[in-house]
Amino acid sequence: MKMREMFAVTAIICGLLVPRALADTGDRASFSIQFDGVSSDLVINTATVMPSATLRVRAEASASATGGRLTQEKGVWLWTAPETPGLHEIVFEQTGETIRMNVFVLTPFANGQQDRLNGYRIGAYTKTLFRGLRSYAEPQGFIDLSHGPADLKVSPHFTLGQFICKQQPGHEPTYLLIRAATLVKLETLLEAAHDKGWAGDSFYVMSGFRTPFYNASIGNRTTSSRHLYGGAADIWLDGDGDGQMDDLNNDGQVNKEDARELAKLAESLASKGGPNWPAGGIGIYGSNAAHGPFVHIDARGYRARW
Repeated sequence: MKMREMFAVTAIICGLLVPRALADTGDRASFSIQFDGVSSDLVINTATVMPSATLRVRAEASASATGGRLTQEKGVWLWTAPETPGLHEIVFEQTGETIRMNVFVLTPFANGQQDRLNGYRIGAYTKTLFRGLRSYAEPQGFIDLSHGPADLKVSPHFTLGQFICKQQPGHEPTYLLIRAATLVKLETLLEAAHDKGWAGDSFYVMSGFRTPFYNASIGNRTTSSRHLYGGAADIWLDGDGDGQMDDLNNDGQVNKEDARELAKLAESLASKGGPNWPAGGIGIYGSNAAHGPFVHIDARGYRARW
């Protein structure tokens, strides 16, 4: 299928060196599920839901769940969450293949009334929908990392810990958000990178989720960044494990041109469209004193380039 290359070098995940394993050849199933506005055939997916709320998943497959209440209605599986936050799993099976979905029941947050969750600084979200899009609605709750843990796979090649906001290191509990559409795009881009012969078990996620508090503290004035909603990732490919973007254009240098190469690959996927590439943004960044070149990827619902 896809990602058949076998790499034996070292990757950097969440800032730590980890041994590179052989690439997984079973990252996608022959059937798909639809939830939260995405269609995915990835064998590992992640969704979020508020306590006591219902998650709807369309799937022509049998299903079983840990916790909560699972029912079916006209081809749609309905999973009603427990009253308390936590992590549960729904497994969909069709002809011997399975798709696993991690479902985080969120810890409630009252935007405008709360500034912190159990001591973890969140800040405040704007109550106005950017461009009227529901994906910019103020979050009603957050994933508690202690329900994870950090090394939990939220998709075949990405872990929950890769998307943690960089504020308050070591704080327990830590809270974050992650969007299924972003994971679908990152997995698709990683597949395409492997198809080009670029090594790397995962992208290095320099910045995933950001709280409004942290986003403002690093000088960003925008209140509509997709990072605030768990819907963006600033990434680079580090197949050789040296802590920076690989020399993707093979010119002997690591600079913004390598970010352009990765962005060019993302653009080729955008031009094809389809369920594996929800509409969104692609941004190209060069190096500065704090970081090397990287590419921003998001699934904002409309095309944006910079």
